Amino acid sequence: MRIEYKNINNLLLDPDNARFAELYSGSKKEEDLIEYLLYTESAEEVAKNISARNLFYPDEALWVVPVGKSFLVKDGNRRCAAVKALQVPKKYDLDLSKMKIDKLPVLVYTKKNELNRRIKEQHTHSLFREWGRIAKALKAFEMYNSGSSVDSMREIDSNPSQLIKLANFYYKAVKIAGEDLKKLLRRGKGNSGGKTIIFERLFSYSKSCAYRFKGKPSYQIKILDETKFAEYVNAAVAYLKDNPRTTHIDVDNEKIKFLDKLHGYGFTRAKTDEKDKSSVSKTIKSKPIIIKRGSIKCYPTPERKQVAPKLKHLINECYNLDNTNFSNAKIALSRVVFESILKYVIEETNYKGKKLRNYNYFRFAFYDKKNNSLKYTNFTILRKKFIDLIINTGNQKAFEQFDLERLHQIIHNYKTGAGPNDARTVSENLIPLVEFMLQEEKDFLASLDTKKLI
Repeated sequence: MRIEYKNINNLLLDPDNARFAELYSGSKKEEDLIEYLLYTESAEEVAKNISARNLFYPDEALWVVPVGKSFLVKDGNRRCAAVKALQVPKKYDLDLSKMKIDKLPVLVYTKKNELNRRIKEQHTHSLFREWGRIAKALKAFEMYNSGSSVDSMREIDSNPSQLIKLANFYYKAVKIAGEDLKKLLRRGKGNSGGKTIIFERLFSYSKSCAYRFKGKPSYQIKILDETKFAEYVNAAVAYLKDNPRTTHIDVDNEKIKFLDKLHGYGFTRAKTDEKDKSSVSKTIKSKPIIIKRGSIKCYPTPERKQVAPKLKHLINECYNLDNTNFSNAKIALSRVVFESILKYVIEETNYKGKKLRNYNYFRFAFYDKKNNSLKYTNFTILRKKFIDLIINTGNQKAFEQFDLERLHQIIHNYKTGAGPNDARTVSENLIPLVEFMLQEEKDFLASLDTKKLI
């Protein structure tokens, strides 16, 4: 099989793509699919990368099957959508230059079953890396129902059973709230989407909402009162639509009392014996633990001079946490350490008399399209742009493989936990990244392709 080049007008986006078919219920018009992929499936970032390098790499060939005189894209829909959008960027509200790419590299498969098998083989272990939480859950559910065991999916997610529960909840709830619920769950522009984590947090109070989950092996949802459950789903959806800035933090702070906010939307929580689980947890105090050095390095040794005291304290706090007793806390702090150091070196490192953050290269990590300062740093963009600067490919891989998405799920999912081995592995893998970022400034700059900044 060899790479061929096909006219972009003959490449059809696939509305039945497993990644987003369940969540996307819009029209099958190409422009609607492109907009969905851009702003819900992160194809906007793909477009920015293609625009920045002014090139579509031949080794990123799309996998397609013939459909009449055209070709259906089975793998590479985001890349294809990004290129199509760059033909008319203003139409899709992209602040990018128009880019003309007439043909794209493709691998043509004549047998759809063969291609589906290849996609499964190619992506099984990296399948969820860039997917949104609900998309991951639906795919895990599909794999589980096809015979994959829960344990076999632990390489993909530390708590796959939680994904299966989420999918079970989704399939029941979407019958009630339909497209309104889908819009809340999938990622998108602004604050209107990405509410999956809120519904997951509320699993802890499921009996108050007239449902519960069965245990292993099915993790199936059991509706205790159909009418009450429907009232809960509709009220939650209506409340979140009216209050789009609501986040999981609101649930964490208010706990079961958060459900009382739904009273004005037609739902009153059921009286159960269910206790507020988070309120009974005891505060555990411990003395700082001094970690002994062994054959494996267990503490970073930054060389950079005059590192901010607060940053040093943060690193010390992270590495003084015991892996066994404070696994989740160590996972959480590892992510905070990584992002804090990354932001610090970008904001404080000078190159040719200017801070790195002030170069246009990092602009979208700190400013929106209208050049307004972002309230919060966009770490997804900051991390990617930084990794692209690293000269050594081995170092690049180390940063790419430090999976922040997995840490995010451990930190933010109420029932997703980390064990001692997880905490140890994450903190040990973080050490060379910390030392790389906190090299002496001249060595740090020498390790980056600074030509890309200009």
